[in-house]
Amino acid sequence: MPGKDELIAAIDIGTTKVSTLIGRLKKNNVVEIKGYGLSKSRGIKKGLVIDINEVTKSILDSVELAEKSSNLFIDNAYIGVTGKHIAFENNYNELTIASPNKIVRKIDVDRLISLTNRINLPSQYEVIHTIIKQFVADGEKGIEDPIGLATERLGVELLIIFGSSSIMRNIINCVKSANLEIEDIIIEALASSEAVLSNEEKDSGVILLDIGGGTTDVAVYKNKKMVFTYCLPVGGDLITNDISIGLNIPFAKAEEIKKRFANVDYNFPDLLNKASISEMNINTNKTTLSIQLYNIVSSRIKEMMQIIKDKIDEYGILNSIPCGLVITGGSSQTKGILKMSSAVFNMPSRIGICIDVEGPSEVVNNPIFSTGVGILKYAFQVDNFEDIDNINNKSRNNLSFGERFRMFVNKILKGEK
Repeated sequence: MPGKDELIAAIDIGTTKVSTLIGRLKKNNVVEIKGYGLSKSRGIKKGLVIDINEVTKSILDSVELAEKSSNLFIDNAYIGVTGKHIAFENNYNELTIASPNKIVRKIDVDRLISLTNRINLPSQYEVIHTIIKQFVADGEKGIEDPIGLATERLGVELLIIFGSSSIMRNIINCVKSANLEIEDIIIEALASSEAVLSNEEKDSGVILLDIGGGTTDVAVYKNKKMVFTYCLPVGGDLITNDISIGLNIPFAKAEEIKKRFANVDYNFPDLLNKASISEMNINTNKTTLSIQLYNIVSSRIKEMMQIIKDKIDEYGILNSIPCGLVITGGSSQTKGILKMSSAVFNMPSRIGICIDVEGPSEVVNNPIFSTGVGILKYAFQVDNFEDIDNINNKSRNNLSFGERFRMFVNKILKGEK
């Protein structure tokens, strides 16, 4: 893990943009942004690489801007990944404590985690994170650190997050082509959570929605731990596409209209009255455009919210989230989205702005940089989750997750299968 005052880089490779942030950890555990770069994303669709050369160019453009803004040179970075290929599995196991007086030792915890961490994944998947949700001592749940406790039986519940090896291989190859070394990979739902959620929200229960261009990343926290994650393979681009079709205008013009006028709160009579739409060459009046935009955008966002709500409800935790929704990402800036999300989920909502971060206002106050900031915070502050040593897995030579993942990355860099 990087130390204080060490500069590191984070690259968020999204569907609509690639952002590169360079930062350091200050003494008060605040991340300071020293430089940033933002480029248009090309060659990515819904979090998947469809053109390696175009993605590489986008990464290079973003990195070059970050280097210029900071007068620094980047040769390695932490990378975020997303996409519908990301999945998770809960796994529980327990063992009998055989030590004198039934006192739990570190060796017991390591052995238990190793046993629980063994899941039968198809060969096309790779574990990205293993997160301890809780320990259980003689049936008592919610134990955070069992070492030193006396118990007959000790159990552990793990959240094991995994993704497609080939999809991650494509991202890695793009970064490699940009002459960068990957320090680690983090799922973007976890990164964004690190950036915008408070410890109190994570403890009580909160839902994060990071609405990007091509995907919407979801994370649910309870008792300080992530308990659910999901990637809806649609985002703001789908809204733009609907506007393009509905108004019979090019995608680029639809994107401009969405950013300037989209609103899912019907009580906005002054919005278009104060705007000039003649320059956009739209063959409609303001009232008609107002109604069309509202119908298109509100129906699409409501549909996305309902899908996410149903997914979380299937897991049985929707009614134990007192802190409600935190919405971040580019589409979180859609006017009226908080009112609509609160109505769909029947809970309070707020916009997620980065916390405990300093730097240019255009970065720290802009939700499109939430994932990038979260990747930096992940690199510096891994206390919020744990990557577990798989100490007894002989096929992995007792390597930690970080070592195992770097082995996976190195195999790709060497062209091995």
